[in-house]
Amino acid sequence: MKHFQMIVPFLLWVVLLVPLVHGQWNRYYTQSPPARFTPMVRSAQRVALRHSFETAPTAAQTVRQAAPPTTGYAANSPSLTPDNDVKIAQVVVDFMMRISRTLAQRQSRTELFSPLSIVTVANLLFLGSSGTTHEEFGKVLTPSTMNWKRMHQRYGNVLANLMSPEPIDARRDQWRRQTCPRDEDYEDEQSTPAAKSQVIRIANGIFYQKDLPMRQQYVMLARSLYGAMVQPIDPQNSGASAALINKWVSDVTAGKIRNMIEGSLSPSSSVVIANALYFKGKWKTQFEPLVTRDAPFFPDGLDKPSYRVKMMSLSGCLPFYRTRDALDVSIVGLPYRDDSSTMYLIQPANSSRTAIRRLQASLTGKMLDSWIGQMKLQSTSVRLPKMHLRNSVDLLQSFQKLGFNSILSPAKSDLSNMIDGGANGQKPYVNQILHKLDLSIDEEGTEGAAATSALVDRIGSQRQFNGNAPFLIYLRHDATELPLFYGPIFDPR
Repeated sequence: MKHFQMIVPFLLWVVLLVPLVHGQWNRYYTQSPPARFTPMVRSAQRVALRHSFETAPTAAQTVRQAAPPTTGYAANSPSLTPDNDVKIAQVVVDFMMRISRTLAQRQSRTELFSPLSIVTVANLLFLGSSGTTHEEFGKVLTPSTMNWKRMHQRYGNVLANLMSPEPIDARRDQWRRQTCPRDEDYEDEQSTPAAKSQVIRIANGIFYQKDLPMRQQYVMLARSLYGAMVQPIDPQNSGASAALINKWVSDVTAGKIRNMIEGSLSPSSSVVIANALYFKGKWKTQFEPLVTRDAPFFPDGLDKPSYRVKMMSLSGCLPFYRTRDALDVSIVGLPYRDDSSTMYLIQPANSSRTAIRRLQASLTGKMLDSWIGQMKLQSTSVRLPKMHLRNSVDLLQSFQKLGFNSILSPAKSDLSNMIDGGANGQKPYVNQILHKLDLSIDEEGTEGAAATSALVDRIGSQRQFNGNAPFLIYLRHDATELPLFYGPIFDPR
């Protein structure tokens, strides 16, 4: 049978600089040297770890020699008991909504991003911060009833649960407790659970100049809480260092993102903090390849010019909800085969770029949770464009708009819990926050297509979602309620 499959590699990285008068990013292409890295994959590791968050260590507790690199998920998975925390998930969703509004551009094709990846990198910076920088991160990233130490521990628990092969399930959505209406048209659908096919890889990397005095406590916490690989790089060989990081990124994203760094690292780049996320999954209810055809897509409304796209179609028993307010929003869920994640498609009536912007301006995490909570399994038809989208953006301005200001300033940045700068007075600061994404929805396999095609034609759906105009994508790991990807699609070509 043919299936439609979503593959989303994502990479976020932060460059920390030690200030130089003319420190710049030099761009030229380099070849990647051989480097071995086994990316994080789901692991059953459930080793409880008691963490002692203490005050900043003294200079004697810093590490100038190269810390032993760690490779492979078994060495780098969060060393915490998997668990869920609604407050942690809500912080990430609220952060998602806020940062989405900062990415709005007039003619962008898409503004899809990974909230989970961005928050994880922000937390790694938060973990190494102090003073005003620490306060700025705490205001955004820490739940109101939780202190920052507890936040890092609980985030580590939830991250470990996300990576668990059998995650603890926090789902409360009513549609998951329902069964599909009995109808002879559904007799062709599978009645037995499909084999597990979903792949989630998450990796955090901290690449630092080998002579940099990294705080030992920071290295320990980054490894144990966030499963970070801590790897020294040679400042005298910036081309090889860039190639090493590129190889790490390529391994984690299954080769989808090969040249994260298009050139060599500047000598002033003291630390690179990177997060790579790779997601691959098959739909629980398959689209039918034989009915995929050219169809118009209307980016600015049905009364405005359109262009042709490959439009996929499916009909089946899916979670669906339509709001009964002025927003008049339809939301449909496309569960993945493993039933641990769902892509929610969100679209206002008479959708257009302008309508999506209005929706983004008013949408909150609580509204989104409420809509998902009211979804019910219904006979639904969905039309969705085939997509292969690439996005690359520097998030510096987004961080500024969120209130992370001091870390971007060479005069105000305080990362003294990450790096001991007391010896020379230099203050590492963030110079670049680069985000790259590659999203694909494609086909594989051939068996059983004709029978499903007939099924599509004969089902009389009660609900419809027509992706022939702009819509929002919200891909959530439902067991933990963590948002993996989110953003508007304005041009699916």
